[in-house]
Amino acid sequence: MIANSLVELDFPRKPSDVTPDWLTRVLGAEVDSVAIRPIAEGAGFMGLLAVLTITYGPGATGPASVVVKLPTEEPGSVAVGQMLRLWEREARFYLDLASDLPVLTPRCYWADGDQDSGIYGLVIEDLSHLTNGDQIAGATEAQATASIDSLARLHASQSGDAPSARLDWVPSVLTDPMYLGLQPMLEAVWPTFVAELGDQAPAGTLEVVEASIPMLTDNLRTQLLEETLVHYDFRVDNLFFEADKVIVLDWQAIARGQGLYDLTYFLAGSLTIEARRATERSLVERYRRGLSDGGVAVPARDEFFDLYRRSMLSTVGIASMLLGQLDFSINERAGDLARGMSARFCTAAHDLRVEEFLSV
Repeated sequence: MIANSLVELDFPRKPSDVTPDWLTRVLGAEVDSVAIRPIAEGAGFMGLLAVLTITYGPGATGPASVVVKLPTEEPGSVAVGQMLRLWEREARFYLDLASDLPVLTPRCYWADGDQDSGIYGLVIEDLSHLTNGDQIAGATEAQATASIDSLARLHASQSGDAPSARLDWVPSVLTDPMYLGLQPMLEAVWPTFVAELGDQAPAGTLEVVEASIPMLTDNLRTQLLEETLVHYDFRVDNLFFEADKVIVLDWQAIARGQGLYDLTYFLAGSLTIEARRATERSLVERYRRGLSDGGVAVPARDEFFDLYRRSMLSTVGIASMLLGQLDFSINERAGDLARGMSARFCTAAHDLRVEEFLSV
């Protein structure tokens, strides 16, 4: 168990293990019954998620529903999650960091797990009454603007010698051995990506990305800006919107690194190609000003945009690695997502002429 877990309880391994008695202890209110509805099947590749609709006992009150998030039971994915400490990072995020950040996150009712096994779980606020971003449709202009503002606040607040830099469970791309494994992983996955998704790339782009693979580790460790807390999966599917407010989910991959990764990953992956082309420069400049307003030293507009372009070179490589590992047979959406995002990332690399940074 985590020493400062919100509530120390026996650990449910799958949503169907959740009982009214267990939920009573989590919420501190008598639960008579709970209805369990799995969600995000085929989308939450590393997790099991379910909405728990709650009926309370006489006089008891609490949220009408919550979401339970537990690790997948698929052996291969479990091994990856344990190696990367994905579930531990997210549980500790809610315990140690969430309340101190200038971004909105779901309320967390329970976070706990076992350090030896690497298995952790969450009970968090149900946000289904809000608008969830749609990765395939792409972020709207208003959603993109609000997301960039939220991202800039996060990165500015954690740049340099910030609280997250002093937490031993937050890995750093500069020093943590797990990030040395990304380059060989991309090398191994690249032929599959080319065979399955290469037809989504503009002419000449695959050759550029392939040429960048031997540079991936060095590119990730290059200090373009001050190190900060990076979400590492900041995309519109992981965001909920309420007017101009953005609530950010899925903090499993957080690490200390280059905030430009989150920016390139969001703009290339979460906007349609047409929307990115139309708004990219203004949104990058909005992010730059947000960092500056938050006290981060940033270069002038054109130099900053070149840093953004340079960061896209490693971002498209990591995106190719992630997309090349997707199982398209899960459902139709998985295939649509992989093809759409492959086209977006590769087209962004093409539009931004990232080949200029192969010799840097």
